[in-house]
Amino acid sequence: MEGIPDSAKMCGQIFLCMLIEDFTFHCSHRMLHTRWLYPYIHKIHHEHKVTISIAGQYAHPLEYIFGNLLPAAMGPLILKERMHFLTAFTWYSMRYIESAEGHSGYEFSWSPFRVLPFGSDFAYHAYHHSHNVGNYSSFFTIWDSVFGSNKVYYQYLNERKESDLAPTKTKTA
Repeated sequence: MEGIPDSAKMCGQIFLCMLIEDFTFHCSHRMLHTRWLYPYIHKIHHEHKVTISIAGQYAHPLEYIFGNLLPAAMGPLILKERMHFLTAFTWYSMRYIESAEGHSGYEFSWSPFRVLPFGSDFAYHAYHHSHNVGNYSSFFTIWDSVFGSNKVYYQYLNERKESDLAPTKTKTA
């Protein structure tokens, strides 16, 4: 086993894994929302309308393999021996933590995932569970934006913002 990689190499490989996982997770997750697969496979995961951390892993066995494990493993599978064991361990740990956080029910202001460019947050994925539409990606909003699967979410946010800004009517005696 070669020496521990420097921080730049480790961060670069983890970021590459994040990009690969985000794309493959988006595609598999979107596929799980088709009328052919949702009622038989993915509906189990959506039993949680208001999510808790463990809900990130609560899935049909086929979804767990093809929707959770395989997207997370694609980066290390592509990098093969170019990825050090410690980097792979760090990547898998980060992926699990992000999934638990994304289903936690909390918006952590100090989360390192919030500083990612085009990063998603708890509210982004919570909308997916509460409305069962769009927002299929994991780490980033890039693929949802490219494929237009987050339009309904942003319309929802705009409507909420407009209703919050609208003057309230008060009854006069």
